[in-house]
Amino acid sequence: MNTIKGIILLTSLIFFTSCTFDYFEDETNYVVYVPKANVELTTDEYQIEDIHIYIYKNETLANLKKASYPFKESSRMRKGNFNFRLFPSTYDVFGFVNTEGFIWSKLASRQEGGFGLPESESGEYRYPSSFASFSIEMLHPTIDFPAPLLTDTANFNKRYSGRICVAFEKLTNFNPLLTYSNISKIKVTATGTGTYQNMALLTDSINTRSGSYTSSDKVMMEFIPYENPFEEYEFGIDGYFFPSLSDDSPITLWMDFIDNSGKTLHSFPLTIVETLHMNQTIYLGTDGIGTFELDINGPEQWDPEIVGGDDGGMGI
Repeated sequence: MNTIKGIILLTSLIFFTSCTFDYFEDETNYVVYVPKANVELTTDEYQIEDIHIYIYKNETLANLKKASYPFKESSRMRKGNFNFRLFPSTYDVFGFVNTEGFIWSKLASRQEGGFGLPESESGEYRYPSSFASFSIEMLHPTIDFPAPLLTDTANFNKRYSGRICVAFEKLTNFNPLLTYSNISKIKVTATGTGTYQNMALLTDSINTRSGSYTSSDKVMMEFIPYENPFEEYEFGIDGYFFPSLSDDSPITLWMDFIDNSGKTLHSFPLTIVETLHMNQTIYLGTDGIGTFELDINGPEQWDPEIVGGDDGGMGI
């Protein structure tokens, strides 16, 4: 009889331990809710194409999740819920959306990991088409045990990039051909701007600074100018850039003005000494000789017909 009782007890303990282990492994105690991934809320204008979520504990990657629209990986994701099981601790959570075209590396360590631009065959860098809509959320949850389910909402309403708008006036004073009707596009070579973002330098919208692979990195862009962006200025362009470098060195835009036949009409540099922050817009005016920061109280003052799209600032 004692032998039978012992077998029953041992079997019960094995069954209980197995059930407890499975339940604990499957338990969700942290959720990142993303409204723009919720199939019940998304529209053509209100959605994301993909998402990366990286969760760090003491600078080490503790968990991650990647998914793409329409988030068929799970029914939870289609409701906008990205579920995690985390041990009790405080974490740093980094969420990124619309990430196509970026290179991700060494993410196991926050100190070493980051993302950057791919290098072209000719040695320069170009922003991916998703850059204007590439957005970020940073969360800092503390997981307790025992505790109820913790949910953070990530709206992804803030761009990672900063935006630079440039308005041109009186360029005909030194070249009569530099009119809006004569210029088909403006080629820009940017130096002093970021090409790589270290995760350790990704903190908040004010203090985040970018980096570069080398001190000679160049970013190539093309802009289609638009007419009358602000007051007396004849035409303008706008583009998106990594936040300023960690040493806050100026950004220089070497601009080549191209006519309808592909001929370069004129070239000159424009230097931006202001620090460019995440999700910030800097408005500048230039006559080709001097550059001035424009006093604009809101985006509606900058040509209200110009609507920021997801083309990385490559024109309208």
